[in-house]
Amino acid sequence: MQMKTFKIWLKIYWVSGLCQNRSFEVEARTFKEAFDNAEKMVSQEKVKKIKHLQGDIVGYIFEPPQRGVN
Repeated sequence: MQMKTFKIWLKIYWVSGLCQNRSFEVEARTFKEAFDNAEKMVSQEKVKKIKHLQGDIVGYIFEPPQRGVN
């Protein structure tokens, strides 16, 4: 599969009671992988809950074809 650049929006609920929307640019192959990578960028110590808002494909990363790989 081809690598893509995703723009991911997350709604983060902090332990302190605040709620914040954040966006991240992540390189991944699928949307699930992109959301997982974006969640890893947030400090998990003070987070109560993370909700996925939106994900868009911003661009494609060219990978030369490799022999024997689909």
